[in-house]
Amino acid sequence: MTGSDPISDAIIAGSTSGELGDSINASKRAKRDRFSAFEAPNPPDQCSNSSTELSGPVCHSCGQTADTFHRPIWDLLVDILDGLFGLEGRLWRTIPPLMLRPGHITQNYLSGVRARYVMPFRLYLTVSVVFFLLIFAFDGFGGDEVSGTVPTPEAPVAAANLETLDERLAEAGIPESEREALARTAQAGVAQVLSQSTMTPEQRAQQRREDRDSMKQEFRQMLLPEVYGEASDPTLNGAGDDGVNINVTGLDELPLEVREAMVQRIDRIIDSGGATLVASMQRWAPTMMFFLLPLYALMLALTHFYKRGYFFYDHLVVSLHFHAFMLLLITGLSLITYVIPAAASYAVLFGLVWSNWYLYRLHRTVYSHGRFSSLLRVILLDFVYAIFLSFALLGLFIVGVMTT
Repeated sequence: MTGSDPISDAIIAGSTSGELGDSINASKRAKRDRFSAFEAPNPPDQCSNSSTELSGPVCHSCGQTADTFHRPIWDLLVDILDGLFGLEGRLWRTIPPLMLRPGHITQNYLSGVRARYVMPFRLYLTVSVVFFLLIFAFDGFGGDEVSGTVPTPEAPVAAANLETLDERLAEAGIPESEREALARTAQAGVAQVLSQSTMTPEQRAQQRREDRDSMKQEFRQMLLPEVYGEASDPTLNGAGDDGVNINVTGLDELPLEVREAMVQRIDRIIDSGGATLVASMQRWAPTMMFFLLPLYALMLALTHFYKRGYFFYDHLVVSLHFHAFMLLLITGLSLITYVIPAAASYAVLFGLVWSNWYLYRLHRTVYSHGRFSSLLRVILLDFVYAIFLSFALLGLFIVGVMTT
């Protein structure tokens, strides 16, 4: 292409081979010429941008489509949807092999077979949007404050179980002294259940408010002992035998302004029953997943540093396809669990087995590893990635608290 470079070629290729290009190729409806106040500077058989003679729906010189878009907006939307979701669209040529043939489209894409598939980054963005929309839509934050309902305590059942508790503990071989302590704890729990069963809705609401206030006070004492005094829990903030205040959490070393801001945010979280924290974590979850993509690609690169011919771009494509597969798998299994709650354990087991088998086949297909080598890499990647994911979730929780 005259006057172009590899970067611009890639951008043009991506734009002209996107859903819009699919819609132009897939749509068989005749498009009537309509009068427009904005006339093209060139004849209809020439590209309006580069004046190049057209030989198809896309200019081979600059990549601009030949469509004037001077049609009703609903006609344009139908064209785009036809290209995206039609049987001839690339989405349906990408999703089935992505889910059922591990490494197939990745191997094809890296080998140069690309036009028939959705671009990896665009595929991941589409799948992630669907994933987070569905997961957040069906994952309402439970609790009495949100649902407006109060669970009914099972007082008769608890009392009946208490009568046979000592017999079951004796059958389990627990000494009598320990059985007495466990019985006292169980009796206290049953007494609380019985008291809650006789509460009116107003009394239960008052009890929840008191519990929230107590929880907020504990956090205030822990974060701001100089303002609210010592915490009731000596393991957090307490006084030693010599009267010196002890803070084993180390939070008192933070600046006062930071601790005051934390108290305000924790108060909002407790008042909302945790809903504000969940909402904040939901906002940041896509960003966390986005940063995990190059991290996983880097892990793949480090495990293949000795092999020539593999570039970071190749590992990034593998990471994009694998994460898109995982998001689709979790979405599907979550929907099944939502419809059939009894299948939750089977769904988790299937997800673990299929995802690891997928990763194993991915190494076999894309990187041409042997069976033993692929198995070792799956175990190593699972272990290391689980550590990174744990830190990422912890960071997501911290960011969620600080941005509520």
